[in-house]
Amino acid sequence: MQELSSGVKIKREEVGTGKAFEFASITFKNLPFMENFYYYELTDSTNERARDCETFSLILAEEQTKGRGRLNRDWISKRGGLYFSIVLPPYSLEKLTLVSALSVAEAIEHSRIKWPNDVLLFGKKFCGILGESFGDKVIVGVGINVENDVEIPNACKISSFYRISRTEVFDRVTARFGKNYLELLSGNWKELFAKYRDLCDTLGKKVRVITSEGIFEGVAEICEDGAIIVGGKKIYAGDCIHLR
Repeated sequence: MQELSSGVKIKREEVGTGKAFEFASITFKNLPFMENFYYYELTDSTNERARDCETFSLILAEEQTKGRGRLNRDWISKRGGLYFSIVLPPYSLEKLTLVSALSVAEAIEHSRIKWPNDVLLFGKKFCGILGESFGDKVIVGVGINVENDVEIPNACKISSFYRISRTEVFDRVTARFGKNYLELLSGNWKELFAKYRDLCDTLGKKVRVITSEGIFEGVAEICEDGAIIVGGKKIYAGDCIHLR
């Protein structure tokens, strides 16, 4: 274990005790391609830390001071939640973020996906995903409300519905992501996308999508490349609102 200024780095095959090694062992068990694990009690943002890390690294923090979501929104990251980022070689960010949302939805019973990669429980958001390209790597950041206090309207935490620990949630999510990522690399995108569609709550709903080009309303269709079609407009990034 290598001591960092405010955290630790653990390499595959290292053993030890404590919370950092507990999460590291789950990481290496479920993600056979992962080589490094970074653990922070407190950091600004795991996606920011990930920029300085090697590919095939996972960075986890107990708490973030400057967590970020899509569209540069703040992601409140109090203790009790799961906040981690995965560093991978270059690949389609659209597919990786959709696969990440699929993995979380498969891991937590009764979850549904709101396009593109918010994950909901009984209509309320408990997980957000932020994919970014940086140099010769891609970074997928995942924030999951597990036991942390949630004060945002239309958001929730998993523990409001299920008795489940943070480590069990992390185990389930990384196990699904490890399987789905390898399926993605094997060229099985069509099968993965079919699973995403099955769990996507946006498909077929009347929605309003706010983009830099304007606001579009209509019944949503999802394209295989990850875009949404609304009112005849193909959209890759935007704020999607389900209309009643």
